[in-house]
Amino acid sequence: MFNSLTEFFGQHLGYGEIENSSRAHTLELCAAVLMLEIALADSGIDEDEIKVIEKTMSLNFHLAQDEIQDIIETARVEVNHAISLHDFTRTVNDELNAEEKVTVIELLWRVAVADNVIDKYEEYFIRKIADLLYVSHANYIKAKHRAAESLD
Repeated sequence: MFNSLTEFFGQHLGYGEIENSSRAHTLELCAAVLMLEIALADSGIDEDEIKVIEKTMSLNFHLAQDEIQDIIETARVEVNHAISLHDFTRTVNDELNAEEKVTVIELLWRVAVADNVIDKYEEYFIRKIADLLYVSHANYIKAKHRAAESLD
């Protein structure tokens, strides 16, 4: 599934506003931006949330630690410059299938549950992203439960 996400983002996303990133890491950067957006939703990034983002990047994208750090730093810049979530969801909505969209929501939930506290703002942003991606409420809840189960 992540291979198809990688291919999609590699072929279709070339955000002009994304600086200091190569096209080879476009998917990783977009994923990092969305995950950081969730981590920041509760007014700060918890160390556990960063560890989940790094682990997700490592396991799903098979990146070296220095590549992960570079992508996260670039994503931090993008989060600060982002005007809305639409920039990161429009193309995803148009191109990814329903299952891949649910996977994106599950990754976001994993960041939200990393500190064992789901802040109302984290939940709000994930719900908003799910709505923008036309992920059903049932799949949104299923993704939330799978993420919570992953803590065990």
